[in-house]
Amino acid sequence: MIVGDNLALPWQVDTNFKTRPLLLEYFQLNGETSGLYVDQIISWQKYFTEDIRYLGWPETIVFAIFFLALITVSTLVTYLDRFSYFIVSGVIVFVLIQLRLEELGIATDYLTYGVIGGYAIVSYLFHTFYPHVRFWFRLGANLLLYGSIIGVILYATDLSYPHLVTISFGIMGPVILATIFIVFIAGDNIYSLFKLTTQGSSNGKQSLRHFLIIGAIYVGIATLIFLQRTGYTSFSIYTINPYILLILSMTSGYFCIDKKLHGLTEREESRLVKNWLYPIGCSLVLILIAFAKLTVNDSITNALEWVIIISHMTFGLTFFFYAVVNFTPPLLENLDVWPVFFKGLRAPILVARFMAFVMFLGGIFYLNNRPYYQVKAGQYSMLAALGDKVDNPILSEQYYKQSVFYDFYNFKANFSLAREAKRADEINDIPLKLNNILKASTNPKARVAYSNYFADRDLLYRELTTLMNSPEIEESKEVENNLGLAHYRYENYDSAYVYFVDDRQANSVISEGNLAALNYDLAARINFDTTVNYAHTDDLNVMINRQALANAQGGIIPYNLALNKDTILNRPSLFYLYNAALNQTDKDKGVILTAIDYYLASPKNDSFKNFLLMAKAIGHYNQEEVNQAFRSLETAIASSQVSAGFPYFVKAVWAFDQGQAALTLESLDQASKSGYYEPQVKPFIDGLKQVRDYKEQADISPLFNAFEEKKNTLDSTTYVQQMAAIADLNAFDVKTTLKSLAELRAFEYDAAEVYRLLRSAITINKNSTELLSEYIYQCARSGYGSFGKSALEDLKKMVDPENYNKVKTTFESIQEERIQDLIRK
Repeated sequence: MIVGDNLALPWQVDTNFKTRPLLLEYFQLNGETSGLYVDQIISWQKYFTEDIRYLGWPETIVFAIFFLALITVSTLVTYLDRFSYFIVSGVIVFVLIQLRLEELGIATDYLTYGVIGGYAIVSYLFHTFYPHVRFWFRLGANLLLYGSIIGVILYATDLSYPHLVTISFGIMGPVILATIFIVFIAGDNIYSLFKLTTQGSSNGKQSLRHFLIIGAIYVGIATLIFLQRTGYTSFSIYTINPYILLILSMTSGYFCIDKKLHGLTEREESRLVKNWLYPIGCSLVLILIAFAKLTVNDSITNALEWVIIISHMTFGLTFFFYAVVNFTPPLLENLDVWPVFFKGLRAPILVARFMAFVMFLGGIFYLNNRPYYQVKAGQYSMLAALGDKVDNPILSEQYYKQSVFYDFYNFKANFSLAREAKRADEINDIPLKLNNILKASTNPKARVAYSNYFADRDLLYRELTTLMNSPEIEESKEVENNLGLAHYRYENYDSAYVYFVDDRQANSVISEGNLAALNYDLAARINFDTTVNYAHTDDLNVMINRQALANAQGGIIPYNLALNKDTILNRPSLFYLYNAALNQTDKDKGVILTAIDYYLASPKNDSFKNFLLMAKAIGHYNQEEVNQAFRSLETAIASSQVSAGFPYFVKAVWAFDQGQAALTLESLDQASKSGYYEPQVKPFIDGLKQVRDYKEQADISPLFNAFEEKKNTLDSTTYVQQMAAIADLNAFDVKTTLKSLAELRAFEYDAAEVYRLLRSAITINKNSTELLSEYIYQCARSGYGSFGKSALEDLKKMVDPENYNKVKTTFESIQEERIQDLIRK
């Protein structure tokens, strides 16, 4: 099946984000590279499964196709001869009994009798008293009969989901009809092979030889599948499975049905069987198989597969010998005998069919009636799932245990009981239940659940051995990915690399993300090329890990993540954005900083606010926008005093990098008061104590000089804009900041904007008397006298009286000059 069990039991991916230290190198401390250690994010992903989901619609489809099949058979049975009528009617009555309509609680002991009586009256009426009534009357009567039954089921009971209850209790009915249909067509492939090898041949002996070879191969394949399923051989033909035999038989059966029914029905009846009953039978079988697959009802799946295998083996073998016995002489006489395949000359076809059916029953008995018990187990699994749906866990547990009683190794019941385990003894039995599944069949989801049980308890060796050498590795990229992760956890790094690479070649984006994480974690510890041509560069987990590796190795990966229109930032996007901001090599972080501001503006992301502010601060600092970086730090500190310790420490490291010893000590003291005692603090403080020649200083003069040289080639607007940007770039380079402000005043730049730039500068560099003095003068120029006087009081505490009086005199002089200018105007 294309979908398989992925609707009811889809693979889930557990993403585990780990932090890895990254040194942002800023300076040399006592001859050693130093700076700030930050945690960047690494993403590891593993597969797991949750509870089996209840899917009601496949059961609804089975319910519908089952009643459609009943209507079809009940209509056509009225055309049969008396013997055939009673045989088929007996089957229908048996099927109606299997519906167990008494479970609906309506006329408990009489509803089933009423249904059987209704069928008997309608069918016998047309079969015996009105045999010449037209087809549409017969069909209408049966539609009315079964429509009434469906109406009673749906509307005459107080049960929730009555149609699901009916098909859950009565699943044996559809299975019986499907089994009869499979048996009916099981030998038709031999007919097709006989026709194919003998039709139009002029050499009967050669045709016979071809049929013997091809027929023997076909029977051998069916027998081999049976032996493999029973465990008598480990040889497997991966491309051949029971469903291929079934589809071939359905095709062969359709094209030979006229000859099979020749003499048993009239022309019109044969047409109805071929064009109506036969497609309904095919649909019932295929829908039943699809239902079992989709709802993870492996017991019913296995039962149907056993029916297909045994019937094709026994009927194929019988029909093969039937053809050899009956048609070898005429073939040797070069006669064209395929048209009379179903009219055996020596052994009647009825004898062959009877013999094949006896062998079919013998196969069922040889398996100790396993298919029957598997259907019963599947029935109880359906009832248990329905119990979960109506929120009755006690009933569900009992039904699942009953299912295990009938089919000890079935997946659905054991897996569900393992998932629902709550008591200590039930939890301890989880490995046993999952291992029971794996004893009977290869099942990737059971294998992953089994290994995850040990992984969740940190039993690393058990996790690893559960996955190693398991047959599921060959067929499941999920198992292979988890095996690679188990090797990594067990520190078998080379093996982890092999499995991630191998699984990645199967186009697994999860394994590619894990490979990128492995490259980062172990690039310096094992000898392999960390340059990988990634196929899923747009996957967020791959992007997170690749960005982390680029940060560590000094590479540049262009930021590539569109903004979410709803402004909600999820964790993977947040971590990718954060990792991208940490990169020191890429000096152009405009797109990244714009994205951070975009998400910060939304109150939906308040839980990530501090994280985003730190990313913004580091991004600005890596882009050498020191003022903006410190402003972002202050915002981060103000937004959460509880987590202010790390921002204060970052401020201390950056202050040291900018030559601000006093601010470094002040920030370290604040970090200590905020409870920040991470391992990187002590080595930094110890290094500070040993500093003898402190040379760190802020210097943006090369940037100023570069633009000043281009002064004559740039238009005044562009030049002024660049100078304004430099003035707000790094307040710790006081000289260059003041020079850029002087350039702005020379171009008669807006006084209010100059005031804003100075106000920003003294907020960042609070210990600079030069900046504070220039700010005081600008207050006078801009008419903010009261602000200037307040700043003078601050300056008085920072300088000696002589310098203070000098600044005060200049301030008053500028104020007086401004007043005179206003008077003159």
